Amino acid sequence: MEEALRAHLADSGGLAALVGDRIQWAARDEPPSVVLHLIDAPPDYTLAGPSGLVQARVQIDCWGETFLKAKQIGVAVVSALPPRRHVAGGVRFLSCIVLDLDRGRFGESPNQFHRTRIDVRVSFNQA
Repeated sequence: MEEALRAHLADSGGLAALVGDRIQWAARDEPPSVVLHLIDAPPDYTLAGPSGLVQARVQIDCWGETFLKAKQIGVAVVSALPPRRHVAGGVRFLSCIVLDLDRGRFGESPNQFHRTRIDVRVSFNQA
């Protein structure tokens, strides 16, 4: 799921225009950039055993040189999430639901980078 989600976001024209290819898992790049963190990914079980469904929680950090830039990247990430029942890279994304948005703190400082955070529930299984 990780590589399929990163590749899907990287293929989004609007997001790519803002961050280029600086979309990584757990490795912060120079802003503007997007950093993805897998918080958990528990598999789903039924009485018959594993169902094949996984509901992962992904934290997406959007970094910018200014608060406005970080916010713009966050909006682009939300609009670039895979649509319902989308197949990419051998993964069937059943849904990507935004659970929480943290818009960070407003302020402009030449000495710090700004971040917005998006928490997403990614439901998927192998296609």
